[in-house]
Parts: sequence; C-alpha cells; structure tokens
Amino acid sequence: WQIDGTNLKKKLEGYGYKVTLQYADGKTDLQSSQIQNMVNNGINYIVIASIDGTATGAAAEQAESAGAKVIAYDRMIMNTDAVDYYATFSLTEVGKMQAEYIVNKLGVKDGKKGPFNVELLSGSPTDNNAKYYYQGAWSVLEPYFKSGVFQSKSNKVPKSADDYRSIGIDNWDQQKAQNEMENRINSFYSRGTNRLDAVLAPNDALARGTVQAVQSAGLSYYPIITGQDAEQASVQDIVKGEQSMTVYKDTRKLANTTADIIKDLVDGKKPKTTTTFPNGNKKVPSVMLTPVSVDKSNLKKELVDSGY
Repeated sequence: WQIDGTNLKKKLEGYGYKVTLQYADGKTDLQSSQIQNMVNNGINYIVIASIDGTATGAAAEQAESAGAKVIAYDRMIMNTDAVDYYATFSLTEVGKMQAEYIVNKLGVKDGKKGPFNVELLSGSPTDNNAKYYYQGAWSVLEPYFKSGVFQSKSNKVPKSADDYRSIGIDNWDQQKAQNEMENRINSFYSRGTNRLDAVLAPNDALARGTVQAVQSAGLSYYPIITGQDAEQASVQDIVKGEQSMTVYKDTRKLANTTADIIKDLVDGKKPKTTTTFPNGNKKVPSVMLTPVSVDKSNLKKELVDSGY
C-alpha cells in the first residue's frame, strides 16, 4: 500500500496538484475519520482504498455531499451511490490464474486423475474483492471437485462461490492464515497420512502464512501454493521454491490510471473507462487492468527487468 500511495502521490504532484496521503493501518474507524478530516479541509477529489468496502460508504457519502469526486482504488466501496469511478485489476482473472496454475501443475489436463488433495482459502469477508477472486478460482476448480479429481481432506469447500466467506481469512491476516493451515495440516496431512498437493491462497500474505504453516508442521515438501501481489517477501519465497506463483499487478499502471481519471475530471473531460462494476447500488464506471501470472520461469522478466 505504501508503494501504491507513493506512486499515486508522485504522479498527481507531477500534474501540479496538492496531495494529502494518509494510511489507516488496517483500521476502519481511523480510515473513516481520515476521510472526514479531508472533507473538512475542502478536498476536491478523494481516492479511497477501502479497508471495509461497506463501512467506508458513509464517509464517501460525506465527501460527495461536500462536492468531492470519489474514486475507489483497487477495492470497491459498496452499497452507496457515492462512488464516481473505480480503478482496479480484473478480479475474477486473478482467481482464474491461480486456479489454472494449480490445474496445470498437477497435470490434470495431461490426463492425471488424482485424486489430488487441494485446500482452499479465501480473502477477508469484509473485502468485496475477495468474492470476485474466489468466483474466478471456483469457475476453474469446481468441475474437478465435482468429478473427484480434486478433494479436500478438511472438507472446507464452499458449496458455491457465493459462500466464499466460510473459508475467508479476516483482514487478509498472515498469522490467521498460518493458524488455519497449521490446523488443517496437523489434522489431515501430518505423519505421512495424506499428501497435501496444493493450496489456493488468494494473496501473498496468506501464501506466506501457508509456507510458515508447512514449515512449522514439519512437512518434508512444499505443496503448490498460489499468491497475488508480487510482494518482495513472497517473490523471495518463489525463488527459494517455497511459494509457487503469484499474480503480478503492476501498481504503477494502477496509479497512472487513477491519476489520469482525476486529470480528465480536472480538465473537464469524461474519463476513459473500460467497463462498469456493480456495487449494490449502481454500476460504477471502471477501468480494469490485466494482471500477469508469475513464477520462477518469468519472474526476472516481469518483475526485475521491468524495474518493478
């Protein structure tokens, strides 16, 4: 988030705008009070990366009623009309990439029948993005669970994509993911009883929690472990062969896209968008960028050579 914020601030200041940047440290109440203070100081445009997409709505409405334009950044603000634009990466595509990586690495399309033991995690129940990541992943994984090629020894498999919260990890917390996976591994995969073949971890924090759970449980191998965000610590884990892949979202492009939305509004132009995205109240004009699947094979090209 600090990298995202710094990129966006630099881009906006390059356009000659005065920028106030604040972080809420994962605290919903703090974020709402920060937004209210910005409103009191007469902001014209506010970019919100919401911690809780529903709880942030009231503060966004205060900003809009004061005349500000509201741009949701990476995470949608839910159930309110007070969102003018939304900039993010294709959410379902991220989930699909993670699931397809698991399918391909297990050789299912090459005829391997399994059954393979696959454990599933989902993102924070308060983050609307988590739903779309899981929907994307489940659209790929569901046929294999139905046919029995994939199974979960913990039986923690939501009956539908809409039930993603049942396996959600609060606030995308790494320690909570580690605790959850330690429980599953110790209960179903320790002492050589069953092999854990893959873990769908929807972001890098949950992936690192999974890696630590594997290590603390004393497994002699690493299952396939997915991730998202190309965080440096997880990229190092990929190099070491502990995490398998991550979905890379070039936040420099997201910052540029968001800054350009604001510049168009300042210049009296209608910002260019690629789609609309529902937030429960309206279809919000949105820009969806394309993520990239990264593992050892293309890590240098995508992350290092590009300067990311």
